[in-house]
Amino acid sequence: MDIEKNLNDYLESKCIKIQPLANKAGVPYQTLYRCLQGKQELKASEFLAVCTVLEVDPKDFLTE
Repeated sequence: MDIEKNLNDYLESKCIKIQPLANKAGVPYQTLYRCLQGKQELKASEFLAVCTVLEVDPKDFLTE
């Protein structure tokens, strides 16, 4: 769940709202919300869609 936490931290630091992001990425709002809350894992396709909308490299959210 580190990726989801890193993504959530990024969104908070940039003051990005979840609803518009979910709409643009084509990910259901409730799915994205629960993932960012650590209640479920984000699918790879959903994660890549979010990164595409944010225009960030997915590797930026990976932890070692």
